[in-house]
Amino acid sequence: MITLYLVRHGETDGNVADIASGFTDDELTEKGRAQAELLGQRLKNCHFDAIYSSDSKRTLQTAEPFLKLRPDYSIETSPELRERWFGDCEGYPWHRLREEYPELLDPDLGSDVKLPGGESDREHSERVARFTSEIVTRHGDDATILMFSHGGSIKAAAAHMCLLRVSDKWRLKTDNAGISSVISEPTWRDDGWQIDLWNDTYHLNGFQPHG
Repeated sequence: MITLYLVRHGETDGNVADIASGFTDDELTEKGRAQAELLGQRLKNCHFDAIYSSDSKRTLQTAEPFLKLRPDYSIETSPELRERWFGDCEGYPWHRLREEYPELLDPDLGSDVKLPGGESDREHSERVARFTSEIVTRHGDDATILMFSHGGSIKAAAAHMCLLRVSDKWRLKTDNAGISSVISEPTWRDDGWQIDLWNDTYHLNGFQPHG
């Protein structure tokens, strides 16, 4: 059985401001760095056959405390795991995107709407799905893989492996530094994977932000 762990990066200024960061190379906030430290402690005794990450600064900063605790591990980065590219709308508040591009909210057509200079939701999901399928195939039928990525990309990977529609992925909640996992265990009706753990933030319990 293959287990794919999906970890979202810690808090960034873009998260606090509720903006579409996409490819913008945000750094972690002070709270985000503390979340990454707690995440590292949570994962330090776990075994992984391979570790992957988006090459965005916020995901690498999230992985850093864990890698310091486990210097025996290395990490492979890829731009394929980046968040959706919002093009000319990078840095827009989410409410502005909804107001200026209401077609994004269309349940039937929204996944194929391309923002100026950017990706559609479907294009982003297909990019992440291709890479996820490649790494799963690369490591065979019995592996535990860790992936540091972004909220939208984590949802896209899980939706692809579990045979969900692109539009269904937004039903999956992903908090900063949350841990999710999907497993290659077919259901009684098809060969799709199953969600085994979702948005586990137990390691963050008790953390109080400054101020």
